Amino acid sequence: MVPTAVLDAVLATEETTVSPDQDGLDDATMFDILDNERRRACLGCLSEHETELSVNDLGRQVARVVADAETDSDDLYDSVYISLCQTHLPRLDAVGLVEYEPDRKRVRQGPRFDAIRSQFEPARTNDCDPSDTVRTGPIASVLTVLIGTAAVVGPPTARPALLLGLVVTHLLVLVLASTSTSPITY
Repeated sequence: MVPTAVLDAVLATEETTVSPDQDGLDDATMFDILDNERRRACLGCLSEHETELSVNDLGRQVARVVADAETDSDDLYDSVYISLCQTHLPRLDAVGLVEYEPDRKRVRQGPRFDAIRSQFEPARTNDCDPSDTVRTGPIASVLTVLIGTAAVVGPPTARPALLLGLVVTHLLVLVLASTSTSPITY
């Protein structure tokens, strides 16, 4: 059995490691905050808005995010609104991720919001416009059907050349797919 004075002394001297990029939030706090779906949805919605929001608007957005196929977001709204006001926003305000004004029912990003901003930025996998993508799959399919039809319907002497054209077409598609700098969509 450890005397409580010794245990208190150990706990009082224990230091937590805080990385500078978290702006004063330790890992345990970050995991605890991000563990709850409604808090994640709340922070995600706030990351899309640089200005303050009413808790009413935020509650509707969070309800849409957390609603599943079987739950109507309007039915869920009351529960979300109450939990935001009573639990989630005060907790996020306490750690500085949001600034919550309960009297005015207004909320905005807090001074430590940048510590979690990267969690809510959309993944940037490609800066290309989807209209710039090369659609090789449909092109190869159309050419295959056309050349195959020509090989079947055409004269028997033309079949070897048409089949060779079919093989060359597929090789060309493979080369385009492997060397293209833009994404290739099938």
